[in-house]
Amino acid sequence: MGHATTPTNNSPFPGFTKISDQIYIHHPDRDDDNAATNVDHVEPHPDKVIIYGWGDGHPRNVSKYIEGYRALFPRAIIIAVLATTFKAAYQPLHERTEGMMPVIDAAFSEKQKQPPRVLLHAMSNAGGINMASTLNAHLARHGTPLPHRVMVMDSSPGGVVFHQQVGRWSRAMAIGMRRSLPRWVPHAMLQAVFYVFLWVNRLWEFILRRHHAGAWSREAVNRHEMVPVPALAVKDNKIADEYHRSRRLYLYSKEDDIIGWEDVEEHAEYASKLGYHADTEVFEGSGHVDHMRHHPQKYWESIAKTWRKAHSDDA
Repeated sequence: MGHATTPTNNSPFPGFTKISDQIYIHHPDRDDDNAATNVDHVEPHPDKVIIYGWGDGHPRNVSKYIEGYRALFPRAIIIAVLATTFKAAYQPLHERTEGMMPVIDAAFSEKQKQPPRVLLHAMSNAGGINMASTLNAHLARHGTPLPHRVMVMDSSPGGVVFHQQVGRWSRAMAIGMRRSLPRWVPHAMLQAVFYVFLWVNRLWEFILRRHHAGAWSREAVNRHEMVPVPALAVKDNKIADEYHRSRRLYLYSKEDDIIGWEDVEEHAEYASKLGYHADTEVFEGSGHVDHMRHHPQKYWESIAKTWRKAHSDDA
């Protein structure tokens, strides 16, 4: 059964309709085109842009990315997916997949002669987990990979070797929880609590032999049944038209203290070896999911460039 889209006035994003506790959708109107008359937006535009916010990202901050996409692609339907660190990391796969079904029903329910042109944009590990869960949801709902032209991976994906990453993960969780706690609670103490929690949870996952959500999502985007390899897609008549030009873009910096640049570059290099069209853009001086704020022109130009390449004859 599909998920109904229910209009509501309590959306944190002006002009968006709430379709679940974490998912919101905006349909463009004439005001979007009029507002973009002085903007050098990109053609052909996506039909759908799906933005996956980082763990515990405040809607006010996620809105900055929405504004950028509305300027770049004023006629695209935009779907925003908010994330909480705990929900993304510790829900079982079937619950994460079910949680992303409203995205599938909102973006891919209508009958079209051609698959919609879709741009996916995931920020940090939590955004990447929700994006991969959406890929899994489309596969479960329709039995086919989720059609998309471009996948943007912003400050993502991180590494999966636990003892190397536990410090970064505990820091990210402490930052995410900071807003909901009194100011007098020391950040170091909060991080220490999460550090211990992560080790205990790691032991529990080992006993249950459960796959960590971050590790699963990192692998999922490189699995042909989830994201077809372009060279192989050409040989499959069912998906050839949509996937033979699809690309991905990695946006990262060496100053990111949450996601290691080595892990991002390793993932991009491995994806390229598998046959995916992978572009990379490294930023200087910007921290975790902070590249757009420090380098807005370079940031949006990188996305526009990859989108154009996904539609060029030689992509």
